[in-house]
Amino acid sequence: MRIIIDCYGGDYCPAEAVAGAVAALDKLPDLSVILTGYADELNALLQGYKYDKGRLEVAAATEVITNSDSPAKAVMRKKDSSTVVGLNLLKEGRADGMVSSANTGALLVGGSIILGLSEGVTRAALCPVLPNAKGTYTILADGGANIDCRPEQLGEFAVMGSVYMREMFNITSPAVGLLNNGAEPEKGNDQTKAAHKLLTGIQGINFVGNIECRDLLTGAVDVIVADGFNGNIGIKASEGMGSVLFGLIKEGIMQGGLRAKLGYILLKPVLKKVKNKMSSDDVGGAVFLGMKKVLVKTHGSGKKQAFMNAVIKAYGMAKGRVPEKIEQGLKYR
Repeated sequence: MRIIIDCYGGDYCPAEAVAGAVAALDKLPDLSVILTGYADELNALLQGYKYDKGRLEVAAATEVITNSDSPAKAVMRKKDSSTVVGLNLLKEGRADGMVSSANTGALLVGGSIILGLSEGVTRAALCPVLPNAKGTYTILADGGANIDCRPEQLGEFAVMGSVYMREMFNITSPAVGLLNNGAEPEKGNDQTKAAHKLLTGIQGINFVGNIECRDLLTGAVDVIVADGFNGNIGIKASEGMGSVLFGLIKEGIMQGGLRAKLGYILLKPVLKKVKNKMSSDDVGGAVFLGMKKVLVKTHGSGKKQAFMNAVIKAYGMAKGRVPEKIEQGLKYR
């Protein structure tokens, strides 16, 4: 199994991407990787590691797609970028999947055009896999790629998310919820009302009804279906609340005197465990569902652990033939 790592585009690239790639090689004995980017820089970084040289290859690229680039223009004009080089290698069958922390829009556009969409898919979805309060995971389909969606596309997301959770987390009948402003079927706008009716009639998914944003991280369902606008707002709101909460706890400890500081010392292992449990680095980023090949997006600030886990995720998706199984699932809607 071979995975491509686009080593440029993230905040800490290429050093952390290389570190994550080498760490993934240590974790998976049958894994090999291709690193795309500036060859001289990548080879210089690799000199600091011990690894099986027969399992790692560098594919040279002379350009980088940045977050300030227009996604469509960047894909068309920067054909020798680390991202486009990687996508073309994947299309050609040189690898089984790809990981990148580059421009999300460019990955969506490039993946859709170069790799192509699976049969039955009208739009690929960017699907973050979220840690939840139960200690398991929930997939959000879509987390920001498609701002406006037709009800039929939300139906596609439900099927794709269900297949992913079955194949990657061994959940026999993943519970599917539609993100809405109320749990009752009659709540919502015209889009969500129509989507609720459609999801109720799709065979092969376990649709349990509407869920509210407060259940995003509770583990109430395994698959949350949303358009990219509401899904992204939900994620950002949850991230902001977490940051504020930990910030207030820290402030309270600093201002609480000796008793608060002693309490913190006693609670520190618990707080660390909670923080690690909800860490996005352990999740391995978001997956693009609906493309013919495996493509995983790790967050732009991802470091070694995030890249390693993203590679492990891409490896698992490729080994489980998730794109092919999504096509099969969409045939029987």
